[in-house]
Amino acid sequence: MSREKSPKREKYEDSQNVCKYCGSEALINDEARGERICTSCGAVQEMIISTAPEWRAFSKSEQDARERVGAPASNLKIDKGLRTQIGNGYKDISGRSLSPTTIARMNRLRWLNRRTGRSEARNLRDAIFELKRISSQLGISEDITETAAIYYRRALKAKLIRGRSIDSMTASAIYIACRTHNVPKTLKDICTTGKVDRKELARCVRVYIVELGIKPTPIDPAQLVSRLGAELGLTMHTQNRAIEILKTVREFKLDVGKNPMSIAAAVLYIAGIQTGERRTQQQVAEAAKTTPVTLRNRFKELVAALKIGSVTVKRGAAATPVYVRDPYKF
Repeated sequence: MSREKSPKREKYEDSQNVCKYCGSEALINDEARGERICTSCGAVQEMIISTAPEWRAFSKSEQDARERVGAPASNLKIDKGLRTQIGNGYKDISGRSLSPTTIARMNRLRWLNRRTGRSEARNLRDAIFELKRISSQLGISEDITETAAIYYRRALKAKLIRGRSIDSMTASAIYIACRTHNVPKTLKDICTTGKVDRKELARCVRVYIVELGIKPTPIDPAQLVSRLGAELGLTMHTQNRAIEILKTVREFKLDVGKNPMSIAAAVLYIAGIQTGERRTQQQVAEAAKTTPVTLRNRFKELVAALKIGSVTVKRGAAATPVYVRDPYKF
């Protein structure tokens, strides 16, 4: 017996197949963008939630091997979310009680299932917990954290964790993942939250790069300029001037072999002097997590190479900081 549709239901289905703006019925679903679009006027009708799997397959055999049910796999879980467990019940599918021999066998299998890969699972559990802790304190996205988990799993599979601490290897995985996703995080940022020494962290980063063949992208000083400018409360006028100086520095290749953070701090200090929005050397050095001596050395090198004669160099806390109101804020 077929169930008749109510008038409200029919009206709702008709409205879903008609454009809200031009009334056309030529609607298509764009799976790539996740939108339902009218081909007549181009208006987006609604957003479509994708129900496709998170993996891709290029052949029938590959599709058969990857097909499964359940939530998407995640590298931030020990078993990637695909756990297989033996239940604690003592009844079969028909509801009948199991015999004592079967109960003893299932208890034995349950114990063996928990014991298999015990050391590796315990290592992954501690590492993933540390990855999530560092990412939470640094404000890093879950995508970057999952990339760090992939790097750590590769190191664990290659037996690179043996002889090294989990804290240092997880912190270095976070650092390389940030470099991969072009997120401006320095070694000192990771050391502050990672509870690991800077030399040990740099040593573990080299292990990832050499042994696993990972090639992280260099840190862009321009992103560090925006970060330091926000911490120092500088206006966009001064930050844009610092970016212009930084472009000239790159043209002359004055940043080769130098710490990107020190270069960003030096160009910001020069821009602050030129725009009259000055900060002391101590303030800039503390924001860049470096020393006033390093800042002063980079400052002298850039001023001499770029032939900037409108700035002067003073030792220590150079002068009383000047705070300028942003002319673009109303």
